[in-house]
Amino acid sequence: MKITGIDVSILESPYDYGMVSDASDSRGPKYAMIVQVNTDEGITGIADCDSHPHIMKSFIDAPSYIRKFSEGLKYAVLGENPFEYEKIWTQMYQAAFYQGRRGAAIHAMSAIDIAIWDIIGKATGNPVSVMLGARKHEKVTAYASTLFRNTPEEMRDAIQKYRSLGFKAVKFGWGIVTQEPRRIVSLIEAARQEAGDDMDIMVDGMWSADVKLVIQLVNELEKYNVFFIEEPLHSDNLSGYRKLSQSVNARIACGEQLGGLHEYRQLIEEADIDVIQPDISRAGGLTETRKLVTLVEQAGKLLIPHAWTSDVLTAASLHLNSYQNNPVFQEFCTNDTPLSRELVLNPLKLEADGTLKVPNRPGLGIDLNHEVIQKYTVDSLEIKE
Repeated sequence: MKITGIDVSILESPYDYGMVSDASDSRGPKYAMIVQVNTDEGITGIADCDSHPHIMKSFIDAPSYIRKFSEGLKYAVLGENPFEYEKIWTQMYQAAFYQGRRGAAIHAMSAIDIAIWDIIGKATGNPVSVMLGARKHEKVTAYASTLFRNTPEEMRDAIQKYRSLGFKAVKFGWGIVTQEPRRIVSLIEAARQEAGDDMDIMVDGMWSADVKLVIQLVNELEKYNVFFIEEPLHSDNLSGYRKLSQSVNARIACGEQLGGLHEYRQLIEEADIDVIQPDISRAGGLTETRKLVTLVEQAGKLLIPHAWTSDVLTAASLHLNSYQNNPVFQEFCTNDTPLSRELVLNPLKLEADGTLKVPNRPGLGIDLNHEVIQKYTVDSLEIKE
């Protein structure tokens, strides 16, 4: 078997990102990217990527500047055997040496890598979790991932909504608290009062440069039994994270913006946070995050994958969670947008016990809705060997 082509579709949502009063929930990203990797045996692997699609397209299709050292990722992938995923990953990394290696380059690599694992599963008739080496879990507790509402009353309404949908946990992020971090306390107080003790609550995205202010706010949030506090500081502020982690009892989470094991090892060792949050479509795909699982477990941390796009990425994250010894949560974005809700024919559904089942069909276990993809595609790329 060999890889014969790469198709990239850039989709545009009819909505802008954010939280608006007339929406049933938060709006997801304005754009999305679907990658399809084709083989000579008629098997196609799929992936999405939570990064800027137009930039991802360039990383994949760029012409050769210096052969095998600075060129589009297509040169490292076409003609290769998808079962040699480590070889392909290394070739892609080397092909991006001059244009960054990490960051956006690894984002584009991640999408291709996820699609390759989908091919491997389909070719063998096994779910991706089995091909990773171990399908240890059949379901994972989901948390509703949404944006902060602006008032305590709206926070209470949101808790009522997610409880009625069957969620046992919810995370509120970004929105108003990025501009006014101090408002986070009253908003979470209202959420906890409405939730009682039977729901886990997480918070995300204060993103302050003031470490002492964040320490103060986290200490105040601890009384509301918040499961973790995600990215209260900028992701590069490793010394700030270490100071924060050593000053509070609450779990501190970070990692969705990092790429590759080198950055995650630095995060674990220097920041000493509690929860590592790789986005598989940014962190290096399943090839790299499979190794990260071992690194995190050996460090005594928790790994909770970030997944804020469609069911394609959520499915990949569920397979990684299934591979873990002790998965904790699966992020399940509740975005009110077709690019989150309509891209697959067999959408993931919350079970009555608040869990998501790990897909058990070959590969990622989901199928693209090509009519929806065609409807929202605004740019595309077809690369053949």
